[in-house]
Amino acid sequence: MSDTDAEKGSAHRHAEAYRKGYLAGRRGCTGADNPYEYHSREARAWIMSLFNGRHRQLAVVSDEKS
Repeated sequence: MSDTDAEKGSAHRHAEAYRKGYLAGRRGCTGADNPYEYHSREARAWIMSLFNGRHRQLAVVSDEKS
């Protein structure tokens, strides 16, 4: 595996961790729910995106007519 291939694999892992963290934030999860090894790059990507997702947290929409 070349260095370029390793970098692509690493970028994909970080992108996947970021996506999972963002979705966790949208669902209202906390940092304790981080599935990645403490202090790993994936864990940091997950936490950063968790905060971004929490700013856009999902809301319950009422079906009642006013």
